Amino acid sequence: MSLRPYHVLIVDDEEGMREELRELLTDEGLVVELANDGIEGLEKLRNSHFDVAVVDLRMPRMTGLEMISHVDAEEIDTYVIILTGHGDKNDAVQALKLQETVKDWFEKSSLDAKTLIKRVKRLAEGLSFEEIDRLFAGITKAE
Repeated sequence: MSLRPYHVLIVDDEEGMREELRELLTDEGLVVELANDGIEGLEKLRNSHFDVAVVDLRMPRMTGLEMISHVDAEEIDTYVIILTGHGDKNDAVQALKLQETVKDWFEKSSLDAKTLIKRVKRLAEGLSFEEIDRLFAGITKAE
């Protein structure tokens, strides 16, 4: 259980999708902010901390892939989940190559809300128990 609420940024040019995701995630106790496109999303990520950003790939002005590339290059500390409404797996695969930043992707047409919520929460929590054990093992060996 977190001592603070997790913060999630939804970046999507479709108002209906933004509002649907906001409702789903706020019902789970998450703090959600919205951005209409990649430019607005990137500015919000630069100026505030978000545990997870849920980003649409196809948007006007700046695509999700362009935004994610900036996030990765600027080493902005947030995990990204990709949404695609066009089934464009090639873009999703390209984005997933940014392994430090992009952690998962979902197609809007077959979006499973429970799975998305579970994934957002898991990423927002940060380190897994296996990662914590591995870190402590490294510290113990160093002593």
